[in-house]
Amino acid sequence: MSASDSTATPASGSWIANQPYLLLCITAMCWAGNAIVGRLAAGHIPPVTLSFLRWSAAFLIILPFAWKHLARDWPVIRNNLGIMMLLSLTGISAFNTLQYWALEHTQALNTLLLQSAAPLVVALWSLILLGTRLTLAQLCGVLLSLAGVLVILLHGDLTTLSKIEFNKGDLIFIVALVIFALYSVLTLKRPKIHGLSVAAFTFGCGAALLIPFFIWEL
Repeated sequence: MSASDSTATPASGSWIANQPYLLLCITAMCWAGNAIVGRLAAGHIPPVTLSFLRWSAAFLIILPFAWKHLARDWPVIRNNLGIMMLLSLTGISAFNTLQYWALEHTQALNTLLLQSAAPLVVALWSLILLGTRLTLAQLCGVLLSLAGVLVILLHGDLTTLSKIEFNKGDLIFIVALVIFALYSVLTLKRPKIHGLSVAAFTFGCGAALLIPFFIWEL
């Protein structure tokens, strides 16, 4: 789901680091799993608390692996603190909190329908911020993906669309998608540092930015 720089050098010489399409597929699987867990937690764990606990735990888990890279890249991060904090705010703090909040109110079907439109929102932000237009092949790919999702969800019956009701949760999730699409495009502006440095900093900073809201929620 996230945008990536095709000219960037892989952070590692390992086989998996040179398989962008496989990595993006794994990312999509994790994205789907996150939505399922968020739906299961709805009504049991408040959204800010769930987001804060998730990213705090992720930060502590990844820190031992990222520490040496983070220490080496810290001067670059400090010089690009603005964009790094913006990535933390959009991709970590805001998106996931809004997603968990939305899942307290919306249906799974609605969420899947809205998620299928995410590539179009990414393309719109790319056009606004970078002046990048979709190629014909990319547009066909996005539309084919969207059509496939619709066919699966509607079981080939277009009349099912008339039975779908959108609510408060759907509006919240639309805002979340717009924010995540912005994050996806902003990743192209991140400094050229190790991927673990990016992950560790954004996880930790994203969790820290949630602390005031976490206290308020409690």
